[in-house]
Amino acid sequence: MAEVKTEVKALLDQGWEVYTADEVRLEHEAETRRMWLPRGQRTKLSVDRKKTSQSFFGALSLTSKKVKLYPIEGNQNTEQTILSLDRLQRETEAGKIAVVLDNARFHHAKALTDLYEPGQLLERITPIHLPPYAPDHNPVEHVWNAAKSNIANIQRETPEETFGAFASYITGRAFDYDFEHLPLRETRNDFVS
Repeated sequence: MAEVKTEVKALLDQGWEVYTADEVRLEHEAETRRMWLPRGQRTKLSVDRKKTSQSFFGALSLTSKKVKLYPIEGNQNTEQTILSLDRLQRETEAGKIAVVLDNARFHHAKALTDLYEPGQLLERITPIHLPPYAPDHNPVEHVWNAAKSNIANIQRETPEETFGAFASYITGRAFDYDFEHLPLRETRNDFVS
């Protein structure tokens, strides 16, 4: 982790735009309760649950402290990562961009790594990979946690309302998280640490 921090600091000092990026999956579960009162039988309570989910790709800028959020169509995979990184590259004015990614398999796929070469689609992006099993060290993971805990206490009627509340919370504020300033992890129920 020290190597990543040193590399990121050096790139920021040289004027690069550095993002920490990752995918997040948000779920909406709706409950519909029905009570049936047929004649001569006991009351039955029926609960229908419908789960819907939406994935997002987010990139937290370490200079502006703002998150660029892109919805993912379908599953989180290499193709969706390529589309999101291309969009991030087009929306970033800085000439040199570094993106810190975790070690998900699709972040190391040959189809993606070949696109970082000169003359290819993502040539302005330099990837930096976090060490394995280091999700708490990725600042954008703390953005996801803050947004999820902010919207968790209100049950919304439709999935679109839930996903919209999540997106507006993230895009509507700045997050002062970087590799040196991460929020403390709550360990109330964590008997291991």
